[in-house]
Amino acid sequence: MGSGKLKSMRIRTAFFIFCISLLSGACRQVATESRVQPVSFEDGSSMIADTVFLDSLSLFMPETNEEALINNIDRVCESDGRYFILDKRMKQVLCYTLSGKHLFTIHAVGNGKGEYVDLFDIAIDEAENKLLLLTYPSQILYYDLEGTYLSSYPLDDMYQSFAVDKGFIYLRNDTYANGVVSDYSLIVINKETGKQTSLLEPLYETAPFCSFGNYQITNTASVLFTRKFDNYIYRITGESIEPLYMVDWKSKAFPESDKQRQFQCNDLNQFCYQGKYIYTMTDLCDTPSCLLFRTNQPGVCLLSKATGTVNNYQVIINTDYQLPLPNYMPVDGKQSRIFFIYSSEVLCEQKRLSAEEGINEKMRCLLDRIKEGDNPVIFTYHVK
Repeated sequence: MGSGKLKSMRIRTAFFIFCISLLSGACRQVATESRVQPVSFEDGSSMIADTVFLDSLSLFMPETNEEALINNIDRVCESDGRYFILDKRMKQVLCYTLSGKHLFTIHAVGNGKGEYVDLFDIAIDEAENKLLLLTYPSQILYYDLEGTYLSSYPLDDMYQSFAVDKGFIYLRNDTYANGVVSDYSLIVINKETGKQTSLLEPLYETAPFCSFGNYQITNTASVLFTRKFDNYIYRITGESIEPLYMVDWKSKAFPESDKQRQFQCNDLNQFCYQGKYIYTMTDLCDTPSCLLFRTNQPGVCLLSKATGTVNNYQVIINTDYQLPLPNYMPVDGKQSRIFFIYSSEVLCEQKRLSAEEGINEKMRCLLDRIKEGDNPVIFTYHVK
């Protein structure tokens, strides 16, 4: 072979390797699984006292006024001594002090600058002290922490949940939209350069239109991600993703053979109800000692990092008020905080029944403060 042809081949080979390296940077996959910790499900008591794994109980009673009526709490972020509450049904974000004083409400529904038709998710950018709204039309709206609109960032596709850290924005991709399976489960945006990276090829869509719980991406101690019919819990760091835990659900594992079927939601719920099968993990809260999350089965799951086991507790008892706690929700931020949410209607019904049922004095004092139409009452804790 002549020297000219050999040189030309070397150039083409070098160019091919260069192109491959670019592609691998734009479409990264899961990092090595050598660090994955297997954890096993333990079938134990279905009831636990709050003091076993929670402390620093406080009551958060958000002020109720005409500008601060909460229909539902879908996501909570804590920053700068404030709670930022997403109410998707009302398409609004409400900001409160930790003591419950209402500071402002964002309800920017419209087609103008800084407005939206629908509101899907919120996040706090701690590095830049900004509140981010994920909306439709598909964009990220930037507000300051006083509720003033700053700017917008258009997106090339529609996303319904996200997280943000110092350097990156992480968008969870709906892997089945308009009858088409997407190529990747996550899109990562480098905040400084705008570069987009795709992560994690999707699984077969066993139940393409079914969901449970609130969010499969959360940012507490770190950005964690889960997906349906996947027993791994992932951590996302910059442009890479790695599985941290693999949960062995034992007899409650969703049958592998049935993952190749395609379920309607009612059929899936009935199938999992009868078999007690688990197919999803949501609402993760990461702490130094444990990891909390929910599944499609009732209760809260507690993953102990020390023992490598998962326990499910269907009932958590508040020992001060002698009250079962419902509706666990993680609070995005660095405080390892969680919410248990009681609607005022449920508490008012409890007040009517209290004449017949024995309740302690602390509970009686709380009920005396509640009236019909009030915003929810939240029991907040730090996770030990």
